[in-house]
Amino acid sequence: MPHKGVCVGGPMAGLTINTRSDVGFVAVDKPASAAWVYKIDPDNGRYVLDVSPDPSSLDEDGTRALDLDRVLTAGLEKGLDVIALPDSEPDPDEVPAEVDLFGDVPDEPVIEPGDAKEGED
Repeated sequence: MPHKGVCVGGPMAGLTINTRSDVGFVAVDKPASAAWVYKIDPDNGRYVLDVSPDPSSLDEDGTRALDLDRVLTAGLEKGLDVIALPDSEPDPDEVPAEVDLFGDVPDEPVIEPGDAKEGED
């Protein structure tokens, strides 16, 4: 059953997440080779970071070493959704120049002269 809740703790703190799981999810940061397990608190419906000791724990803050076999097991056998950790800020090099990352999005699309295809005005 789908679930929507606010995350408490870890790198997802404060974010509202929708999952397909009514158990929780694993957030994966592949470049950092780390993962975090969030479980649903039945009392308030929030996703709470699981900081319980685990053989893959890297730190007491709930960070775990990324083990893709364990992530697969969490998804298939424990019913946890698996998501990529969202970037905290988009990479400006990957965003079109007409989008202002720190301001308003233009009301009208930005079209430079010569952008229109032949036959279009």
